[in-house]
Amino acid sequence: MSTAAPPSAAPSAPTAAPAQPATTQQKVHVAKEILHVFEEYKVGVKPNSFIVITGTTAEQGSKYPPNTFRLCLIEDVWLTIHLNSSGYLILKAEADPNPTNPSATKYALSETRPHIQAPFESMDGLLNSVSGEYRNRFQERLCHKLEKVVREREKEGRQE
Repeated sequence: MSTAAPPSAAPSAPTAAPAQPATTQQKVHVAKEILHVFEEYKVGVKPNSFIVITGTTAEQGSKYPPNTFRLCLIEDVWLTIHLNSSGYLILKAEADPNPTNPSATKYALSETRPHIQAPFESMDGLLNSVSGEYRNRFQERLCHKLEKVVREREKEGRQE
């Protein structure tokens, strides 16, 4: 299994337009959203692979706009993602240098590349579009939740 260290290749140039200065309230909202992503989607990505590249403000000379983070898909593909008012934007996708399953990594990378610079309204949409393993885990979790609801309703029906 590979470690969660990101590859060191130079990033491709993002096509972010100069942003208007964000208000403090907007910055807090975006920061909370990134934290929510880290917590909510950790089941669908490699453990300990979330890395904030730039917070609510980018340092002068940064290669990335504010609100940019990285994560590694289960298939060992590193995504650089920017969160803005349009949603989630994949800026870059690259294979982990030491993938656990090279063919799965190659396939996931081929699935991801057409989505670079395309906005996604949600992280679910983004991850469902680029990660077959995320889709499988999402479906498994959904089935377990539905089975639980069915069992609870059956149990309630017997008690009446």
